[in-house]
Amino acid sequence: MKTKYTKSGDFNIAYQVIGEGSIDILYIPGWVSNIDMMWAEPRLAAFLTRLSLFARLIIFDKRGTGLSDRSDQYSTMEERMDDINAVLDATYSKKAFLFSHSEGGSVSLLFSLNYPQRTLGVIGFGIFAKRRHSKDYPWAPKDQQREESYRLIEDNWAHGNLGGLKALVPSLAQDSRFMDWLASYLRSGASPKAALILQKQNTFIDVTNILKLIKAPVLLLFRTHDKEIQIEEGYYLAEHIPNSKFVALNGKDHLFWTGDTYPIIAEIEEFVTGNRPHKSEFKSTKKKSSKTGINLEAVMSENFLYNLKIEEFAKLCGRSLSAFKRDFKNTFNTTPSRWIMSKRLEHAKKLLLNSDLNVNQICYDSGFKNNSHFIQSFKKKFQLTPNQYKSKSILKIYT
Repeated sequence: MKTKYTKSGDFNIAYQVIGEGSIDILYIPGWVSNIDMMWAEPRLAAFLTRLSLFARLIIFDKRGTGLSDRSDQYSTMEERMDDINAVLDATYSKKAFLFSHSEGGSVSLLFSLNYPQRTLGVIGFGIFAKRRHSKDYPWAPKDQQREESYRLIEDNWAHGNLGGLKALVPSLAQDSRFMDWLASYLRSGASPKAALILQKQNTFIDVTNILKLIKAPVLLLFRTHDKEIQIEEGYYLAEHIPNSKFVALNGKDHLFWTGDTYPIIAEIEEFVTGNRPHKSEFKSTKKKSSKTGINLEAVMSENFLYNLKIEEFAKLCGRSLSAFKRDFKNTFNTTPSRWIMSKRLEHAKKLLLNSDLNVNQICYDSGFKNNSHFIQSFKKKFQLTPNQYKSKSILKIYT
């Protein structure tokens, strides 16, 4: 995926566009995000790719997170809405469905009220109206609990030992590889200071007073045993938002791309297009390459720089490993490993010619894990080391 930037005031906001559908979906993430790191997790990458089959998907990192400019101050909801407008303008999107997760839900609801001309509808998965306990909203954390969460961030952010992290995704709590990625994803999304600022900022979010004024259609998706955002919060939102549909989903995971994802995607696709995919059709995207609807060549061309195993590329393309290898051979007339290596080296060669990055930076930007392997592979393909290749190219320009 190609990352681009747009300006929102003085802030640079990073965004990506996936797919070419006639309907736009803008994904508004929760607490922190990193749009490059999203594609390094096969389940999340597969979920986002599935959305792009029936819509043009736009993703971005809000100010203070991920690839966007960081800030030492709280960002207001007005500034957050400015960021959304900036991304919609940059992608020439006149109107979009806002797909929000967790903390992203409040700004999505507020945006739909303030900019109805740009909102087709709001899709909220595990979202909330406020994050501070009160008599009329008893499911939010109490002040003592919020203070404890601040301390955990300050003490444990570096190694991802955040106590409740496993509670976000019980279905994968024992999967050390996934939990390591999740901790790394959070670190890449915000520094300890930035994460703390965002956590404190979330404590003061409260959109309860605007819910009855919302006119856009709203789809509310909640898992029945989500401990992070309780299902009662979904009932509250459904009761107070006039044009809303509430769907209770079996499961405990707070992350929408883990656990059973079929009902989530089915509800979203039906809400957006009016057509609901049958479960057998959804399963076929994982088993039958001829019926996936996922373009293997397009997906691989957009994702070859990401550090995934061949099995993970297969999942991203909606295929079993054997079907992926077979279809890959038919499409590219080579093996996945050889093709990926060749593509990464060609990418590195372009960076050597057209950027000011040093060899070490180009190594990691091109998807290699270490510098020595990169240099050896480059020399084997082009008969020159990266530095030799760059020096020779510069010499040609000036002679």
